[in-house]
Amino acid sequence: MHEINRALVLSSLREKPSLTRAKLSSHTGLTRSAISNLTDELIQNDMIQEVGYEESTGGRRGILLELNPQGAGVIAIKFNASSVQCALANLAGEIDWYKLTPIDSTEESYVLGICRQLIQSALQVNGGARPLLGIGAASPGLIGESGEVIYSKFMDWRNVSFRAEWEEEFAVPVSVDNLVSLAALGENHYGLAADDSHFMYIEIGYGAGAGIVINNQLYQGKYGFAGEVGYMSFLEGNGTGYANTRNWQSMVNIPRFMQIAERHIKSDPQTVLDPEGLNFSRLLEALHAGDEAPRAAMSELSRNLGIGLASLYNAFDIPVFVLGGELGGEFGPFLGEARAELERHLVVIPPGGIDLRISDLQPDAALLGAVARVFDTILVEPSLSLSL
Repeated sequence: MHEINRALVLSSLREKPSLTRAKLSSHTGLTRSAISNLTDELIQNDMIQEVGYEESTGGRRGILLELNPQGAGVIAIKFNASSVQCALANLAGEIDWYKLTPIDSTEESYVLGICRQLIQSALQVNGGARPLLGIGAASPGLIGESGEVIYSKFMDWRNVSFRAEWEEEFAVPVSVDNLVSLAALGENHYGLAADDSHFMYIEIGYGAGAGIVINNQLYQGKYGFAGEVGYMSFLEGNGTGYANTRNWQSMVNIPRFMQIAERHIKSDPQTVLDPEGLNFSRLLEALHAGDEAPRAAMSELSRNLGIGLASLYNAFDIPVFVLGGELGGEFGPFLGEARAELERHLVVIPPGGIDLRISDLQPDAALLGAVARVFDTILVEPSLSLSL
C-alpha cells in the first residue's frame, strides 16, 4: 500500500506540477499525515523538491512541490532501417545527452550491437549521478506482449527478442514498444497533443503507421498490433478497365516520393536535379531550396495523404492528426492541399474541421515516448526499480 500511495504522489506531481501538500491530499484522497510522510521520504531521496510558496490568499501560504528533474533518469533507444538513436533523459523528460548513429544494415546482431554500445555510452554519461529507472526501446513493426519484435517488414526481422538479455546486462527494467505508438505517447506527454484527449500521430518514412490516442489512452488493440494504417488498401485504375490494389504507405512513403520526383525531374528543364544517382537527402535539399520538381512531387503526395487521413477520420471520428517521420515532417507547406483532398472524402466535416499538425518534438517523438513509457510504468509500479 505504501508503494501505491507513493506512486499516487509521483503521478500527481507529474500531471500537475507545483502542488502543495494540502492540494496533493485533495488530489490523491490521502490524509494530510500520509502526504506529509510520503513527501518527506521523497524529498529525502531527491525524487521531489520544494520550489517556493503558493500565492497568498489571505491565510498561511503552502509550500509548492515538484518532481526533481535530476532525481532519476531514463535511457531511451530507437532504431529503424536507417539509424539508431539514443538519449538520456531526466525525470522531467528533458534530454541531457543524445546521439544518432546511421546504419547501413538491418542485420539483427549488427543493429542490437550498436544499440548496446549507445546504451553503454549513456550509462557512462550518467556516471551514477542519479538512479536509472529503466530503458525504453522504440522498434518498428509488430511487438508482442513480452517485448519481442514479432515482425518488422523494413528491418526484415521475425521473432527477435532482446528484452530479457538487456535487463540482465544493464540491471534495469526494459520496455519495448512500437515506435509509432511511442511517438504518439511522446506527443501526448511533451508535444503538440498534450491538451488533446483524441488524436492520431501519423509517421511517414519508408512506411506509414499510426499511434492512436483515445480518451487520453494509447489504443493498441486486443493483441497490441493496432496502428498499421499503412496497409489500408485503395483501388487504383490502370487504364485497362481493371483496378490495381495499392496500400496507403506505397502512395505516401519515401520510395513513392522519389518515384514521382524522378518523373517531374525528367519533364522539368529548370530543375537542378539529375535523375541519375538521385537519393532522398538530395531531394530534400532541393525541396527546401524551392526546386519545383520535388515540390510538385510533394503536392501529389499530399493528395494521397488526404485520401488516407479521410478514411481514418471516417473510421475513428478523430479530428486531430500530428504528422511526423522522415517524410511526414516535410508536409507543412502542403497541408492546405492535403486538407482539401481529405475533406472531399469525408462523410461529414466535423464542426471544428480537421486539425493537421507537424510534429516539432526534438530530438525525436518516439524517443520521448519511450521516456514517457518508462516513467508511466515506474510511477504506477515504483517497486519495479525504485528502491527508496
